[in-house]
Amino acid sequence: MTNFKRVCLLSVATGALFTTTALAQSENYYSRDKYQAVRDRAQPEFDPEPVRLGAFLVRSQADLGVTATDNVFVVSDNEESDTITRIGGQVAATSNWNVHEIGAEVSAHRNQYLDNDQESFNELTALARGRLDVSREFALAGAAFVQDLAEPRTTFVNDFGVDRPIAFTRSGVVVEANYQNDRVRWYNSVSVTNENFDDGQQVNTGVNIDQDYRDRSFTNARSRLAYALSPNLAVFGQGTVSQSEYDETQILAGQPRSRDSQGYTVSGGVDFELSSLVRGDVAVGYLNEEKDDDFFADVSGLSLDGRVQWFPTQLTTVELNGGRRVVDVGAFDSPSAIETRAGVRVDHELRRNIILSGFVNANNYEYEETDRKDENIELGAIAAYKLNKRVHLEAFARRLDRDSSGAGIFGDPSYGVTLLGIGLRLHP
Repeated sequence: MTNFKRVCLLSVATGALFTTTALAQSENYYSRDKYQAVRDRAQPEFDPEPVRLGAFLVRSQADLGVTATDNVFVVSDNEESDTITRIGGQVAATSNWNVHEIGAEVSAHRNQYLDNDQESFNELTALARGRLDVSREFALAGAAFVQDLAEPRTTFVNDFGVDRPIAFTRSGVVVEANYQNDRVRWYNSVSVTNENFDDGQQVNTGVNIDQDYRDRSFTNARSRLAYALSPNLAVFGQGTVSQSEYDETQILAGQPRSRDSQGYTVSGGVDFELSSLVRGDVAVGYLNEEKDDDFFADVSGLSLDGRVQWFPTQLTTVELNGGRRVVDVGAFDSPSAIETRAGVRVDHELRRNIILSGFVNANNYEYEETDRKDENIELGAIAAYKLNKRVHLEAFARRLDRDSSGAGIFGDPSYGVTLLGIGLRLHP
């Protein structure tokens, strides 16, 4: 029996058990609204209002920003500075019906480098979604999307001195089936995503850097079943199964090798909102990924995923997040890496229309098949100022550092980058 079938059968059986034993209650056991995060707090005097067009609410914005970088090519020495302008906008429309919902969103942005035009790239996204409310407890939903993007210079492929950011397209569909009564929540989703990467060229030599080995179709199925023990605490179990199918094989050790794989994660956790000014969602479990080609090693181990918010005052929110998972970072000789991440963010409402934020994120990548290890640190500060409902300003400072170690490293992929920027957002 496949992993996908196991998860589906387990979800159905457990869901039936909980649904049968759940008691009808009038209290909302999943409200989680005792505290309000700074960034989630509504500010009617300063928040933009949607435009009503028939049965739809339309939200739009225009973006204009300028960023200075001291290391445009993200290298360890001979850093070069540049200025980046960003212009674009997005429009989103959502139906305003009592039941069911449909919506669509499009966005387009241009990132223009003033001194190094070859670094410039576009970001395009289109999305359509819908929800069918079968009953008060059960709903079906779906979405389809397409994106045209470019990888940032901080990604793995930049280690090989590509002449410009690698462009790629991503498209896919998502289908959901969700059930909720007073105590039981049962969320299910299946997504299929396709990724296609453009080739690059090596700086100065013009040698082609093939990226076709990264083109793939990725299928992910997820089921999460939660039961509320009280209005402040719910326990849940969840499982995911995934399958990666790559368009082409790659030549390693003189033989064609397949990066195809199947994996699963099973975990359990708690969803809580305590009287001690803390709420969160934490899960611990086991992950496994098996390769079709015996040339590559299978991966297994601890799975983590969590997000906790602390509210020391009504004007300050502290958020902690972390996780551990398997990813494909694009390394030719290492199709899998274990990513371990942790972060903290503090948001403070200085005034109703001024929010100050600071964050620290750390993530490590331990590559399979090689002894390479990357340690990444990101620090940042953000100041957001809402002049009125139509004009918002934002200024930021970011610092990114990577330290790579291992005997098989090509060149010196470590780097440090400082970014300073200011942005203007207009809401027509």
